[in-house]
Amino acid sequence: MVNGELLKIKLTVHHSQLAVKKMLSAEIIAIGSELLTPTKIDTNSLWLTEKLNETGIEVKLKTIVGDDELRLEETIKDALKRSDIVITTGGLGPTEDDITRKISAKALQKELIFREDVLAEIAEKFSRMNRKMPETNNRQAFIIEGAEILPNPNGSAVGMSIRIDEKFFIILPGPPRELQPMFETRVLPKLRENAGEIFVKRKILRVAGMGESALDELIAPIYKEYETVQTTILFNKSEIEIHLSAQGKTESEAENLLSDLADKIAEKVGIAVFSMNNETMEEVVGAILKETGKTLAVAESCTGGLIAQRLTKHGAVSAEVAEAMAKGIRERAATDFGISVTGIAGPTGGNEEKPVGLVFIGFADESKVKSIKIILPGDRFLIRWRASQAALDLLRRKMLKSF
Repeated sequence: MVNGELLKIKLTVHHSQLAVKKMLSAEIIAIGSELLTPTKIDTNSLWLTEKLNETGIEVKLKTIVGDDELRLEETIKDALKRSDIVITTGGLGPTEDDITRKISAKALQKELIFREDVLAEIAEKFSRMNRKMPETNNRQAFIIEGAEILPNPNGSAVGMSIRIDEKFFIILPGPPRELQPMFETRVLPKLRENAGEIFVKRKILRVAGMGESALDELIAPIYKEYETVQTTILFNKSEIEIHLSAQGKTESEAENLLSDLADKIAEKVGIAVFSMNNETMEEVVGAILKETGKTLAVAESCTGGLIAQRLTKHGAVSAEVAEAMAKGIRERAATDFGISVTGIAGPTGGNEEKPVGLVFIGFADESKVKSIKIILPGDRFLIRWRASQAALDLLRRKMLKSF
């Protein structure tokens, strides 16, 4: 993980023509210049996407717009032309740079109406906190003409819901503690009514030891037979994820369809599929060790304790040294298995014979000592992570073949 984010290297999406009722399309506009800085992440869009998808509504586009009036107006107008549901988040505060209500009204060609009842509710909230309401909070009492007010028990900014022909335009506050209950109680029930009886289920399979192209070539003939399932292949820093999203007229129909496809993919790919329910490699390896009552010792060089760190979260670079490390640590620790890693993680220390990224992984049990040689791309962080992933995967495969 880098700063809590999954490193995405390449994304391949395969869309199928869906035989079930057409899903409503949604678009999310996150508003605020702070979201365009390197330190602030738009988590609201992730949460909203999950809730919408579960309801059978497909999010087609997400946009982040700073506090720029012209760009925001243009974005809202364009979104309403192409999407059934448009949701904005943020920009409802009391300050000058909170422009969402003003620009939304302008984009819709509607007036802003001052509501005394809304102002009274805001003032009451300040009174309960024994605080005087600043004059700037008066801005939050302006409501777009014809909009339904979405009460906000957790903050001063009310939301708004507006029907435009057959489309929904939803305006939500930015803080998650305000946005989430407002959306779930006031917005989601109405969207469910309009989405109809469409159920969406998801599943993530994780694959180690294969390239993206080879995997896609292997499983494409399988997933292309499932017209109501969307298959996404995501290659991250050390493994491939197969994201499956199925929809059906009933929950069980979507679930059965998903399970059937997942099982066929797993059967075709074989042992390279190490997780059927989005578990991490360390979770899978830890579960196997626990279930079998086996123990493990780890000797690490270039990975600097990363394998041990991942598992406990729940000199020389050669095959001979890797095998000696694995054998020695197993015997010294009196464990069933020993794994070792030695290599050159960089950024310096490599040469033509032993380049940066060269890694040897050793494995030892009571009957044998083996090693594998791999060349890993990437910077120091990625090489260390990928080496630890490869070591854990080697251990997993050896353990599964032993029992």
